[in-house]
Amino acid sequence: MRKLSPLKAIAHALNSVYTFRHMAVRIGMVWIPVLFVLGLAEIYIGPPDPQRAELSLPVVAQFVSGLVTIIAVCSMAVSWHRFILRDETGPLARLDAHVFRYAGNTLLIMLMVLAPALVLVVAVAVSPPLGSVLAVPFVVLFGGVVTSLSIKLPAVALGRQDFTFRDAWKAREGNFWQVLGVFLLSAAIFFGIVLLVIMITSFAATISPVAAQVIGVVAGAVIQLFYTVFNASIFTSLYGFFVERRDF
Repeated sequence: MRKLSPLKAIAHALNSVYTFRHMAVRIGMVWIPVLFVLGLAEIYIGPPDPQRAELSLPVVAQFVSGLVTIIAVCSMAVSWHRFILRDETGPLARLDAHVFRYAGNTLLIMLMVLAPALVLVVAVAVSPPLGSVLAVPFVVLFGGVVTSLSIKLPAVALGRQDFTFRDAWKAREGNFWQVLGVFLLSAAIFFGIVLLVIMITSFAATISPVAAQVIGVVAGAVIQLFYTVFNASIFTSLYGFFVERRDF
């Protein structure tokens, strides 16, 4: 049984992002400006009023923004998977069956975690101290579960319909804690970047609140691109290691 090294997996993913950064820019050339415009539109329209239940412009704007963001992320991820695994460049903005199937599988993974998440929400509501105790191990554990199930996503990007969630779960058999380590390392990197951006925008807000909002939107779009290709690189590395028996 092959044993995964979380450090090597993360290093391989980061190296892929850095080595093929030109491809990451190409993949984000269409979608990142779209996400930037949507971010500005949300700022201009404003957040929904929680006291108003009717359908309003801010609610519609957030729904459209969320839908386009999911499609954009899945489109970029599919392009990245196919480039890394098959050396395929493809169109600038991919919108095909692979993308929509990828989006469907991503939403399905989120739904699988939704039921346990609701249990945690109920625990927090009933007993806040108990909820606080359960929160950290819950997030860590299900981070490992989601990462394990996401090994299927590169197969979806490649057009494989014979590779199921059960196959993904079985592929990493004996390596759950290693996969969990990959999740923790990737989460630490992502939150470190987010924290840096928060510090920068907070400093900018002391000079100009408007400038801080614009910087936040720009940074958000760039982080979205990095997170997409970095996350896709992690899943690609895991798929390559467990399914295609590649080495880092």
